[in-house]
Amino acid sequence: MNWTDRCMIDLKRNYTSFSILSLFFILFALYQAFNLRWICDDAYISFVYAKNFWQGHGLVFNLEERVEGYTNFLWTVYLSFGYLLGILPQTLSVYTGLFFYFLLLGLFFYEENKESFGNLYPLLLVHLSMFYHLYVFASSGLETSVFTFLVSLGFLLWEKRNQFAYFSFFLASLTRPEGALFLFFLCLDWIRTKRFRIPILFGFLLFCFFVFRYLYYEDFFPNTFYAKGNKGSYFSQGFYYLSYFIRSYPLYPFVFLLSGIHIYRLFTKEKESRMLFIALLLYIFYVLYVGGDFMGNRFWIPILPYFSYLAFKQLQVWTLDSQILSNHKKIFFRIYSKNMILFSLLFVLSSVVYVDPLKLTKGRIAEWHGIGEERMFYEDHLLDVSGYDEGALEGVRVAFFGAQAHFIYYLRPSYAFEAESGLTDKTFAKKPLENRGRIGHEAKLRYEDISMRDIDLVLDNRFPELELPFITYTWRSIPIYFYLWKYDPLKLNWICQRKDWNCEDLKSKFQKENWDLNSLKFFGKTSSL
Repeated sequence: MNWTDRCMIDLKRNYTSFSILSLFFILFALYQAFNLRWICDDAYISFVYAKNFWQGHGLVFNLEERVEGYTNFLWTVYLSFGYLLGILPQTLSVYTGLFFYFLLLGLFFYEENKESFGNLYPLLLVHLSMFYHLYVFASSGLETSVFTFLVSLGFLLWEKRNQFAYFSFFLASLTRPEGALFLFFLCLDWIRTKRFRIPILFGFLLFCFFVFRYLYYEDFFPNTFYAKGNKGSYFSQGFYYLSYFIRSYPLYPFVFLLSGIHIYRLFTKEKESRMLFIALLLYIFYVLYVGGDFMGNRFWIPILPYFSYLAFKQLQVWTLDSQILSNHKKIFFRIYSKNMILFSLLFVLSSVVYVDPLKLTKGRIAEWHGIGEERMFYEDHLLDVSGYDEGALEGVRVAFFGAQAHFIYYLRPSYAFEAESGLTDKTFAKKPLENRGRIGHEAKLRYEDISMRDIDLVLDNRFPELELPFITYTWRSIPIYFYLWKYDPLKLNWICQRKDWNCEDLKSKFQKENWDLNSLKFFGKTSSL
């Protein structure tokens, strides 16, 4: 047997072990993600739009107005078509997210296998399969998993100068607005090299989408842009958001170092990669500028797999360079050659070592500088579609807040005002902020905001000074108070007769004050002055 034959046998043996270990870690990651599957309340905003769209009311939250209160057009439309197959968005969103998480791992298995053909064990795949927050956002009911896959695929195709990167980033642009940033710089990159046809085509398609948005919603930007992203720079919160990530993964700065070295190396030597890295760095700048998100690490997830991939590639570069005889005299390569396994181990541990930033010596805090772990708050409670009195609030106008969108989906009020940030209301979303605070929870709600929208019920006690009367809704054995801003007997009598509702406190207050239960009664105020 000659030397070539022995090498081929070794490569085949290594590929087998590489593939078996990769399959094990992919299955392990899917198992973890499946066990952690959940739905956050924000997802129910999109679920309401999806249901209304399927029922023929259009892409609206309230039937009487057109407001783009979602940031995930393609995701929302996709969920609406689940009704065609009898699949509720609660199920479709979770398992679609898990499927795209599987595709993400498969994508990087393919890339790693090409980059390190002949290695005995996977390195990048192990690193990615141990990432806790990739498990968390594999589901959540949001578009994060799909967007992460599309962005990762787009970057990998972009660096290969593959024109299918356009299709991936175009879909990413329809999935989340930030995808347009990557598509824009990809177009600039190709125009720079005098390739015009494909950039013009996809630029035109994206322009058509913006025209559709303007014609349908009378705005070029989603309402969420005004509710959350158009409040001015918030770098102080953005750096807290970055610090939260580093507190979560204290060894991940090693990956930042490796990927930074790789980016610098390519940026200085290969002009073709410059636009890609500019787009990547601008996304980071954007996240810092808007202050990140209230969900811990969610906005970092779409770029983390590619960052880890760049770090892995730098390790591969050093591994190959250390085998060149002329480099053996250089101190760094002598150190690297002797500690190659240590470098690899540190790379893997950068995702394995996860520290809960909210955990204290005694118990946990709810949030850190307005950033929290929504998965630990909701757990899997919103996966369960039972326990709701469906349609109970038909004909009623309500104001709701954080963690209450699921009630809107099931109880189906005739009008629902999202009074935390104004996601579903153009006027409130554009309201100037008095003070900065937790992202998406900063708007100051005033009496007139409720009264001008002719609200009947306020689903949280945001005005304790008014001592508003309440009715009690029992949700899964949990009593919840809904507060009356305006009493209308025609609406309330029907609700009070339902088995999950209790209006005894309301009736007692009417009797005590000698008010007529058959007459309209206004409990709120029309002005905060």
